Amino acid sequence: MFFDKNLLTPCPILKPNEKEFQDPIGYLSSEAIKRLGLKYGILKVVPPENWKPNFTLSSNFKFHVRKQVISDLGITTRSRDFFRENVNRFLKMRRKRQLKLFFEVEGKKIYYYDLYILVENLGGYLKMDLLKWSEINEKFDIHIDSEAIKNEYETSIRYYANYLNHKGKVEFPDSDSEDEYDNCLICGDHNDPSETLLCDNCDNPFHMKCLDPPLNSVPATNWFCDKCLIGTGEYGFDEDVDTKYSLPEFYKMCKDFDQKFIESYNDGLPLNVDTIEQKFWSFVDIEKSDLEVKYGADIHNLKPGEISGFPMINSPGIELNEENKYYINHPWNLTKLPFAKGSLLNYINTSISGMTVPWIYIGSLLSTFCWHVEDHYTLSANYCHFGATKKWYGIPSKYADKFEKLMKDSAPDLFQKQPDLLHQLVTLLSPMKLIENGIPCMYADQQPNEFVITFPKVYHAGFNCGFNFNEAVNFAMDEWLNYGERSISDYKPIKKENVFNFYELVENIIKEYNEKGTHNYRLLKYSLKSFEDFTKNQIKMLKLLEGRNFTKEFKEKSYKAREFDLEQKGEVDEDEEDDLCHNCKSKLGFQYFEKFVNNQLLTPDSSPKEEFIKREAIKQEATKIAESTSDELTNLNKPTCMMDEFDRLINQAKQQIQDDDDNNKRRSSKRLQKQTSQEPIKKRKVAGMKRHPKVIVNDNKYCLECVLNDDNLTSGKIIYQNDLKKQQDMILEAKRKLERSLILNV
Repeated sequence: MFFDKNLLTPCPILKPNEKEFQDPIGYLSSEAIKRLGLKYGILKVVPPENWKPNFTLSSNFKFHVRKQVISDLGITTRSRDFFRENVNRFLKMRRKRQLKLFFEVEGKKIYYYDLYILVENLGGYLKMDLLKWSEINEKFDIHIDSEAIKNEYETSIRYYANYLNHKGKVEFPDSDSEDEYDNCLICGDHNDPSETLLCDNCDNPFHMKCLDPPLNSVPATNWFCDKCLIGTGEYGFDEDVDTKYSLPEFYKMCKDFDQKFIESYNDGLPLNVDTIEQKFWSFVDIEKSDLEVKYGADIHNLKPGEISGFPMINSPGIELNEENKYYINHPWNLTKLPFAKGSLLNYINTSISGMTVPWIYIGSLLSTFCWHVEDHYTLSANYCHFGATKKWYGIPSKYADKFEKLMKDSAPDLFQKQPDLLHQLVTLLSPMKLIENGIPCMYADQQPNEFVITFPKVYHAGFNCGFNFNEAVNFAMDEWLNYGERSISDYKPIKKENVFNFYELVENIIKEYNEKGTHNYRLLKYSLKSFEDFTKNQIKMLKLLEGRNFTKEFKEKSYKAREFDLEQKGEVDEDEEDDLCHNCKSKLGFQYFEKFVNNQLLTPDSSPKEEFIKREAIKQEATKIAESTSDELTNLNKPTCMMDEFDRLINQAKQQIQDDDDNNKRRSSKRLQKQTSQEPIKKRKVAGMKRHPKVIVNDNKYCLECVLNDDNLTSGKIIYQNDLKKQQDMILEAKRKLERSLILNV
């Protein structure tokens, strides 16, 4: 698709004076700026000319990079590629010819994936008629009466489409990379090795009898499991975990790459921003390109001097002169902005890496950040310390729903498999496609010493035009509250982890008002309504759960201060248990359910893992007995009358040895030799928006809504971290105080 920059709209460039620049939240909350934020979504802020903080990063700073293949980022190209891989495995099982990405009719490319989606959107193959096939011909710009597309569909993908429709939405069993015994992924057993199939792609084991439908014999051809035939839609960036770069090392690598790129892709001519932009989007749309770039993204080093490029009081070797003190405490210093006067993130109880603590981004030519919105739809601020232009694209929040629909329509199967795909930062769609579908797209060219601000629920993406150093944090203004509340309901269906507890935030706003009476009317009115509706809903759900006779436990919540002070400690312990619902990943707190954990010995309902432990214990004992002499048997701590049991265990051990031999023979079969000769499947680290890399989610805690929707949760207790009467009293106190205040003001 040809890229035309003239179809995009440049974002407003703000140049606050020194007084305005001293109060970032107040300035951005002014009516004029809020209107611009609502209309454009992204704004560029240029500080006063004399505002030039020193760059104080430690010389010890090093970082990992992630590898990005640009052509893999396009949602259309990736969907087509995934479909081809999966359908070709299906065809290989049937000994049919392998497909390319597309076939041609009248010199026009018809992508198999696009054809499959069109037929599914029209109701599937069984509902196709001459009129619908004619409609598909028109979609592909085939104007003569031709059955070529219909014939190719029937020959190549009809049976695969039928297989997908028959399977529907499948829950794939989890594999265990540490399993050395080839336990069947479905039943958890590793008996009957001669009846166990290994998938020719992922090498996972399955009993033939456990499959749906079961198999009676080993297939003569390749065999693939459902997961490898249907696909999961998972995609992420390979991270170079073995190499760490210093800034000078990465800079040199970038310069070498830039020169090779110029020679290979620009006829040796110098690059400018417009040329880079044209080439970038052409690479996104290329079906397959080997062009790989490296990006130092989401870097969250937490040692003093490695947190931020801005001066901090604990920056190694910093002189605490008047100039440095000014920048250390300046509210536009991104270590300070999340907690600047007026930012509602002051009311969350923990510091969050990447949200209230900066993450660093070290770019190279064409390194990319894909379409996404900020966690909980907060605002973001990104500052460029030095280097090449960072290119930004943004979509005003009122078009967010339309944008999401376009993305889902572009790859419906991917979103069915990965409902939170837009929160994974791994997907691009060209701005030209947005314009074509009536979605305006803004752009910003960010230079050194400039900020880019994204407003609530603004989808944004972009790339770097060369080596640069940026960092970013989040903040929240009063108008953000309704977006923050909406994020909770949007996250539940896709099971996206909540980063902080929104209702604790509004509770803290109300508490502070009751203590100090310092909030404006609109902020408090919204907070009261939000928290009152939440409390009423909790009461309603607790009443509905009374019939299940759960026990109750009161465990008062202790509100702790933010977990660390950047200026004093400069480090944070990220190993913590997070109070997230095991099912929907929303934050708990207030009142929630905790199921009883069965600590008894094995029961008929034991898990495959427990059964495996039991079998291994028996196997070890049996092996010991099988290899013992008669004298040693006599000395075992067993009564002599148990010889019948010894015979049984000896036979069991011999059978196990025979099974292991069979298993080894099975693994050395021609089919498996072929499998082991292939490269191991790459495991990719998905670049998502998870702010706590080491969070542990407790698997026996659930929010009340999820308990109501799950009849199997019958044994447990309701935890009351907040007394409901106190919650209601707090709301009533604030209402009365607000009414008195309004009367007095009148």
